Amino acid sequence: MTGVNRRDALTVAALTGGLALAAAPAAAAPKARKPTAAQQIDMLVSRAEIEEVLYAYARGNDHGDDAMIRDCFWPESQHKHGRFEGSSSDFVGFAMKVGNTLKYSKHHISNVSIRISGDRAFSECYYNAHHRRPDKAGTGEEDQWFEGRYIDLWERRGGTWKIISRRGTSDFNSPVTPAEAPYSALPPGSHAERSKDDAYYTMLARFEAGK
Repeated sequence: MTGVNRRDALTVAALTGGLALAAAPAAAAPKARKPTAAQQIDMLVSRAEIEEVLYAYARGNDHGDDAMIRDCFWPESQHKHGRFEGSSSDFVGFAMKVGNTLKYSKHHISNVSIRISGDRAFSECYYNAHHRRPDKAGTGEEDQWFEGRYIDLWERRGGTWKIISRRGTSDFNSPVTPAEAPYSALPPGSHAERSKDDAYYTMLARFEAGK
């Protein structure tokens, strides 16, 4: 075989090999490892525990329970909601001042989405809140409704989940509506109390006492 022919043969072989490599399918990406049964159970339990903290935050606001609200956050937790930006502890103090002026409030939590990664978690939930308060004239009461979201980062310490960072959004405020009658006009014992006189606390005490 002449030098020219050898060169041509090598060129053809190189081109053929290159085409074969180009036609070969790309190596499949490794499949994500499925969580073990123990990890899946831990994620389910963690989700339930995180949901309970979110509900406790709403319940604490509705009953003016400062301790219940504060127990949702780690001491160094940071908070941003509306014009407020600072520690979650300071935000709770701010929220309590607002709450203490209310005759009634009800916070509803929904659309809860939670992601777990070991001892860290991320969640988003929606809230819908109703506030009954004295009107500005001081002669009656008024209602207003609010909608928004709580977007939280969580840490689990010693088996306990709490919020380490919260971003709250205020997505909708309804027009103020004058109340037809004061909240106190409802029959005694038939409505929610913004204190530990509420049936939640009395019934819980009975349950914990085994009664």
